[in-house]
Amino acid sequence: MALGDKLRALLRRRNEPKTIISMHRERQVAVFSILLFMLLGLPLWWTTTRVYRADLPADSINRFAPGQTLAIPVVFYVDTDASLSAADTQSIEQKVQSLVDSQRQQFAAGEWRTRYQAMVRTGAAPKTPGHYTIQLQTGSNATTVDMGPDRSMAIAVPQATQAKGALIEAISAIVSGEERSVRGLAPKRAALKYAPEYAVTLTLLNEDPVGGAAVDWDVEQAVRAYLQPLVDELRPLTRLSISSQVLHHAGPPPVTPHRAHNVTYLTSDMLPHFINSPSWNFASIDPSSPMLNFVLFVPALASQPMRIYNEQDIRRLDKGGSPPGKSAFVVSQWGGVSIANLPQATRPGDKVVLSSADLQQHMGYFISQLRRLIGIHGEAPKPGTSMSQVHVHPATKTGISGWEYDALMRRWLVHNRQTAITTLQSLVRLVDSLQSMVVMDEIKTQVDQALHSLYAVDQALNLTSNLDYSRAFASAASAAAFAESAFFDPSMVSMLYFPDQHKYAIYMPFFLPVAMPLLAAVKKIVAERKRTRAARAAKEPAKTE
Repeated sequence: MALGDKLRALLRRRNEPKTIISMHRERQVAVFSILLFMLLGLPLWWTTTRVYRADLPADSINRFAPGQTLAIPVVFYVDTDASLSAADTQSIEQKVQSLVDSQRQQFAAGEWRTRYQAMVRTGAAPKTPGHYTIQLQTGSNATTVDMGPDRSMAIAVPQATQAKGALIEAISAIVSGEERSVRGLAPKRAALKYAPEYAVTLTLLNEDPVGGAAVDWDVEQAVRAYLQPLVDELRPLTRLSISSQVLHHAGPPPVTPHRAHNVTYLTSDMLPHFINSPSWNFASIDPSSPMLNFVLFVPALASQPMRIYNEQDIRRLDKGGSPPGKSAFVVSQWGGVSIANLPQATRPGDKVVLSSADLQQHMGYFISQLRRLIGIHGEAPKPGTSMSQVHVHPATKTGISGWEYDALMRRWLVHNRQTAITTLQSLVRLVDSLQSMVVMDEIKTQVDQALHSLYAVDQALNLTSNLDYSRAFASAASAAAFAESAFFDPSMVSMLYFPDQHKYAIYMPFFLPVAMPLLAAVKKIVAERKRTRAARAAKEPAKTE
């Protein structure tokens, strides 16, 4: 039969009346065609809607564990007139390390382990962090220690036979003391976490310029003279961006000071509530960096002189005494305040300009508060208490000694390394828990860079590859920055608020209207087939009879 004849026969059949059997077959064909189309389209839909997930180096990240010990070498160079052989320095080094290990408390389960490793050498120490010079002298009346601000220490002993014992005691006390302060990395309550930059704002706050004096200050000259040396010293570790402002008509603080015997005083319980943040504008020019506020508060003339008294000072005041008290305090995680009382001859309406010399004491308070807020200890680590005299020379010019600088660098190094590792491991757990999360190649690149920086930390702290504290610190800071950038990437954060339930809510309006009639039709077809088979089975016995 020709093709035309077949088409004409098909058209004639379409015009013929349909039987129940033909309609039933057409319904089956239509239903199963839709099912077949959906089954064939499901893989295509799954492939086109599948999110892209770059492979993260989870095994390399999980190799870093709290149980692994981070060894931090601390190298001491002994400069003495007496000859020290290699065997002598090795013996001193072993005894020092044995004493440090014996003084170390047992590590708790899950605690990050940091182990300081003392090294003893002879000769001149390089002028780099982590290397210290010990000048050993004999012939003194008693065993004394002088710690200089420039990574140097002088130990004087009465007899040469006491030299090794003094060296062992001094080195072990320094290493053990700093290791104890680093363990756990529990910062002081007032200290902030490490940041590559802090926004430091100096504010002159005049409580009552209308009924009092109009006060101004030469803060630029004071910053250059007193604060800038510390800023320059800390620049390899963190950047301090300094700005200043003057607030007039600021209003009184939220607390009401006490007034007695012509003295206004604040008590310790008032200090946490002294800052009037809603009324005093402490806006920062750099909102992305942690902010440190240092306020020079000028009380109203009627409230001067204003001081800070403890209970002992108040008792002395009640007895008619004149306790000096304090004039500055630290606000934890925020900044510090220094109270500036004007000269007694000041009258309402006077114009007072605080010169650089007038600000010297207040800038000293601010420097001390800044040191505390970023985690610098009050003084360099002291050797053993059995020494008859231990004298620590402060760094009056720069505001931070070499000992303090290195201790801060090591503390931030350990903190940044731990931050990078914990952030990367949290990222891996997050990606594994959310299979629908998009992981772009940029995320993987940042993770790889963080891992590379972590490996660079271990390499820089390896004595065989030339100890380099500066490179180790920079690598740790870079690792923490890359890890946090990957974890808080916008493409990652958005998926935290788009769970699988949202996908169901999106696709249900499309698939449910089609699926319900289709499932009903399939159910009806299956039921009809069962009835047909039952009818046929009932007829067959009747035929056989």
